[in-house]
Amino acid sequence: MSKKYRLKKSALVIFLLLIIAIILIILFILSFFDNKSYSLEYSLDEYNISENYDDKEKLYYYEITYQKIKYNFINKISYIKDKKLIKDINKYEDEDYLCLTISSPYLETKPLCSLNQNLISYNLIPSDFQQEINIFYSDSEEKNIKYDNYDIFNNSNKILIWSYRGFNYLNNDNVEFIKLFENDVYDIPLATKINNYLVIPDYAQEYNFNKLFIINLDNLEVDTWNIEYDISYDSYILGINDQSIYLVDRKNGLEYELVPYKKRMRILASGDKKGVIYSKGNEESINLNKLISSNQSFTYAQNYNYIIDNNQLYLYYNDPTLKIKVSDNQIKKIIHIHNDEVYYLVDDTLYKYSFKYGEQKILSYSELSFNYQNLIFIND
Repeated sequence: MSKKYRLKKSALVIFLLLIIAIILIILFILSFFDNKSYSLEYSLDEYNISENYDDKEKLYYYEITYQKIKYNFINKISYIKDKKLIKDINKYEDEDYLCLTISSPYLETKPLCSLNQNLISYNLIPSDFQQEINIFYSDSEEKNIKYDNYDIFNNSNKILIWSYRGFNYLNNDNVEFIKLFENDVYDIPLATKINNYLVIPDYAQEYNFNKLFIINLDNLEVDTWNIEYDISYDSYILGINDQSIYLVDRKNGLEYELVPYKKRMRILASGDKKGVIYSKGNEESINLNKLISSNQSFTYAQNYNYIIDNNQLYLYYNDPTLKIKVSDNQIKKIIHIHNDEVYYLVDDTLYKYSFKYGEQKILSYSELSFNYQNLIFIND
């Protein structure tokens, strides 16, 4: 009797496993066919429209061709069952400027503009032309607040600026000093912001460091992290991924992974072992000698890609040839990118560009004229 019972139980287990396997296969097939990504071409009068939806990114991408110029924009929204979401396009012209406005019950976008067939941001069109389509334009009040050596024009941002012995943290109407060192430190090239932490080596140590400061940006508390390795200052930050910072120590021929919130680290590569680099979120192997002999960096998959070309600031989406000029200023360096917002330096002044407000002057600080590498961090 006992043998028969075991056979029945075994058969039941096999049957249940078979049912589970069939269910998993069905779910996999359904998920495959449930992919909502699509591309669609259609026309509205003299405008040719390419409508594309990326189900993985939950993002619509549009190209509108008018008089051989391709205007483009994105909307990050969930899938809509309807197709041909653009219902109407209006055209505005002023001398060599041309702007298109989009009518859709689902999509939101600023005017799509060009100057002499070159794509530009709507905030770069003349003010009288802006007034003609002012329902699309938001403006922000510029202030002039003095604090020590800073001229603050917009205090709605959370910004950390290095001040030799620590950081000045500008947070709305408050400025707080976060002290780290007793003596002046002019450069902090290995300081890295990762999520809600800012990590800075103990630059009071000479040649090598085995201690780091971790600033919690939620409460501004400073913690120390004594590490088990001596890292040379002849190092550079390769990039960040998830919770980890990747650092290359040129002098000692090592690649490290540091996880500040856990206070853990490990050696990723040494000797003949391959190093690690991330390309648009994908982990790849790389020769350690290449990491040591040249500055490499991670690349990131972004919906908004800001670049500097000949000291001009441009935005592109998924096609670098369709770049949109967003500033008439001479740009020295991009400081930070977050979604559609970008912070950048013009001489000694920090600016910000966003879709909502266009270009805004944030603050001026004379020190930024000649010393600006890795000294500003945005807490967003």
